[in-house]
Amino acid sequence: MDPLLILLKDALDEDMPNGDITSELMVPENLTQTARITSKAPGIFYGTEIISGIFNLLDSSTQVVFHYQNGDRLTKGDEVVTITGKSRVILKAERVMLNLIQRLSGIATRTSQFVAALDDATIQVLDTRKTTPLFRFLERRAVVAGGGTNHRLNLSDMVLIKENHLAAFLATSRDDLLPDLFDQTRAKYPGSKIEIEIESLEQLRSFDLSKVDIIMFDNFSLEMIREGVQICRQKSYAAKLEVSGNVTLTSISQYKGIGIDRISVGSLTHTVEALDLSLRLEEYRR
Repeated sequence: MDPLLILLKDALDEDMPNGDITSELMVPENLTQTARITSKAPGIFYGTEIISGIFNLLDSSTQVVFHYQNGDRLTKGDEVVTITGKSRVILKAERVMLNLIQRLSGIATRTSQFVAALDDATIQVLDTRKTTPLFRFLERRAVVAGGGTNHRLNLSDMVLIKENHLAAFLATSRDDLLPDLFDQTRAKYPGSKIEIEIESLEQLRSFDLSKVDIIMFDNFSLEMIREGVQICRQKSYAAKLEVSGNVTLTSISQYKGIGIDRISVGSLTHTVEALDLSLRLEEYRR
């Protein structure tokens, strides 16, 4: 089964392990109604496959009409989706569906805010692995819908040498052996990119990074980044240059035009305000 459908099935099972006993009590079994999901705040929508997937699992005869697609901008009061089907089915879907699309739309919205605040199409705004376990593939899709770019998918996806990896390596080896390590890595994992996290200008000056694909300036001040860019140019590195660490909506614009290629932002996914969306059933008229 598709990973998304597995996730949705598990979420529905968690929410109603023994059915929806309130709807069984209050709602006639064959009652059909139309429900509308509307936006109560402006933002970027994400969730078409969530909504379609849930109703395919619960009742594939449910009619779902999308007035907006993933990545579309919403204003307050917009009717996003119209759903027509059995009332019991819609009520079973409601909470799981809204929880997911509100969070994912929040991620898309936050990403779009960072991209707009940077206002530089030559610099990628990237997510990180600071995602909800088992939901990463959806949260990454939402980042892209908001105009961002995905970083590595997982620990198997690429080599990213962080401070703890470097500390472990330097405990038993010299830094001048790093190029040999990079050669060994490429031989063992052909096609995998190599990125290294640099914590000081001294590391940047002393390490030979000619064989890496991406150099990350971690928690550098703006002045240090400018100097780091100059060092990389002096050494004729072909690597992409990335900034990471405490990048905010108010600070991201300062990185425009200083020679970097990428900015990774953990808060795109780990501290997100859900976009306020609501579902209402139409009033039933006899």
